[in-house]
Amino acid sequence: MQATIRSLASDTAVYGVSSVIQRFLTFLLTPLYTNYLTKGEIGDVTAIYAMIAFVNIVYSLGLEPAYMRFFDRNDAAASTRVFGTAYRIVFLLGLAVTALTMLFASPIAASPWLQLQGNASTLVMTAALIPLIDALILLPFARLRMLRKPKRFAMLRLFNVVVNVILNVVLVIVLGWRVQGVLWAGVIASAMTLLLLMPDILEALRGSFDRAMAIDMLRFGLPTVPSNLSSIMVQVADRPIMLLLMGNAAVGMYQTNFRLAIPMMLVVTVFEYAWKPFYLHHRDDPQAKDLFVRVLTLFTVGCGIVFLGTSLWMPYIVKLPFIGGRFINPEYWSGLDIVPIILFAYFFNGVFVNLVAGFHITKRTGYFPIVTGIAAVVSVVATYLLVPVMGIEGAAWAKVAAYVVSVIAIAIPLSRIYPVRYDVVRVGAAVACAGIIYAVVHALPPHDTIQIAARLVAIPLYLVVLMAVGVIGVSTLRSMLPSRFIQRS
Repeated sequence: MQATIRSLASDTAVYGVSSVIQRFLTFLLTPLYTNYLTKGEIGDVTAIYAMIAFVNIVYSLGLEPAYMRFFDRNDAAASTRVFGTAYRIVFLLGLAVTALTMLFASPIAASPWLQLQGNASTLVMTAALIPLIDALILLPFARLRMLRKPKRFAMLRLFNVVVNVILNVVLVIVLGWRVQGVLWAGVIASAMTLLLLMPDILEALRGSFDRAMAIDMLRFGLPTVPSNLSSIMVQVADRPIMLLLMGNAAVGMYQTNFRLAIPMMLVVTVFEYAWKPFYLHHRDDPQAKDLFVRVLTLFTVGCGIVFLGTSLWMPYIVKLPFIGGRFINPEYWSGLDIVPIILFAYFFNGVFVNLVAGFHITKRTGYFPIVTGIAAVVSVVATYLLVPVMGIEGAAWAKVAAYVVSVIAIAIPLSRIYPVRYDVVRVGAAVACAGIIYAVVHALPPHDTIQIAARLVAIPLYLVVLMAVGVIGVSTLRSMLPSRFIQRS
């Protein structure tokens, strides 16, 4: 059993590290866009990719989880038939939807949910290729996961991102293709990945189409579509709503500063990859629940450190030199106020990740669609209500509201299904301490010397205060230090 869990943890580490690298490389496109695209053009890119996120779910019809559910590691022939059946459905559906999108490109481009500038219909036709190719590589990547080939999976994903970044530099900066260059970079990168996956696809397509199996897979996969749509709504629905209410330039401003909260997003991502094998490994321990309580408290402390480091130093980071000017173009600095808010939202997303452990342990995941549905409704309603009053900050607070509601909605049934007495007092103290230190630093005189000194001592002060109030102890800090340092001390 332990060897099996270690194997799972090893695979998870590969997926986790590669995902972090991919997200970081993708993040580097943000400063590039701010120096070579206008706010409106960034808004166009954001709106297009928000729509693609929804279309991707429609293209797959829930067949990715269905394929993974029907995959039989002990029956290669049956697994090949499962892949062949699912892939043919995705392929035919993708071709049909893409053809319709290109046929009606002009009315789609004129939609109030896009409001594209320039040669809008051409942008739509180019963008239509992205979800098609994404759909064609979705199942091959799922097959690599089921065959336990995490390294090949990670390398191909990384290849896709690296090619995409390089092509963005060439097409946007060198050739000056602007938004069209961004889209073609995505199309070409995904197409090259598809070519590399073609041997895997051809090998797995030897299985014939099985109509009965197709019906069973759709019965399994289609019910997951509403839940997936709800999750996407929480993540990206604010963009098209803002586009409708404020226009492309505001969306470009919002998206640029939203992505500056990437440190917290990476922390939650890495934690999520490591957390599931951890709690599955320790679920039968006598002190498992006490361990989970401590994990949430330490996770909160870690997020407090990331919050202070990111929110306090980002105004200086954006001014660093970068390709084409500053790391972030000065035109976008007025939107930096949303960064702490988005960091706060990501923290609550991480709390949600902590709490779902009890549902996986008890195999009661049926609550997830309900929770994501509630969060999606809150996200949409709050965005509609707050954006007209608060602008882009309203959209950021709507994101916080959605994630807070998701935590509350999951915590209520958790108290019955898998009751854990989380240390709300210590968690609250860690959150409050980070918020107070952040507020005090911002209340100090805006003199550079005073501000830099205050920001340098913010995190050490945070840890000292947490030790003083008993949230963490000296042993916790010592455990964070490298073993060589502890031995020398």
